[in-house]
Amino acid sequence: MQKSYAGTDPFALTHFEMPPGRTVLVVIDMQNDFLHPEGWYARQGIDIAHMRAAIRPTAALVQAARARGVPVVWTRHGFRDRRDAGILAQHRPFFDRGGLRLGSWGYEILAECGPDPADWFVEKQRLSAFFQTNLEVVLRALRAETVVFCGVLTNQCVAATSKDANFRDMAPIVVREAVGTTLPHLHEPALEMMAVGWAEVRGLDSTLAALGALPLVNEPTGGIA
Repeated sequence: MQKSYAGTDPFALTHFEMPPGRTVLVVIDMQNDFLHPEGWYARQGIDIAHMRAAIRPTAALVQAARARGVPVVWTRHGFRDRRDAGILAQHRPFFDRGGLRLGSWGYEILAECGPDPADWFVEKQRLSAFFQTNLEVVLRALRAETVVFCGVLTNQCVAATSKDANFRDMAPIVVREAVGTTLPHLHEPALEMMAVGWAEVRGLDSTLAALGALPLVNEPTGGIA
């Protein structure tokens, strides 16, 4: 007999669990050129205030993840010049003169966010951090089933990467206060698209509480150093 789904809400919001030993925090592009007052975006006259509002929440998530042994993966967006920047160089011609250049200060993670050399780092050149990178290899190695996302930009790289996580049957959780964008009026619509389409959008406090409730199960157990 066919099961009846009468009365169910086709757009009900999703809730994903954060399983011990199967949860990873991915921080998207929290780099100097995006977020620092002397970074490339600010120097081009772009208002970075909305993105900067995500710094403290991101740092809190990183600290909470580390306290429970949850792996932290950072992505960095960059390129050598317009030749490998792709269509972005045409869409954002101010990159012709600089910004997000590999090996530069602007390319590095903002110190306030709390990066550590023991974390994982993924280099990306397109909006999705999965596109032609080793992010999936890293997440599979870390046994990720649920991936918690924070970073910038809400409507671009966060949206694209969380969607691609869903495509790989990983459960994406996007933390509302820990993502930001250059166009704040697109922030809530982007979060709504994620929430009804492919991810859970969760508040910072509940995410920190869930991380804090995890047992310490992610510590390395030996093997190849």
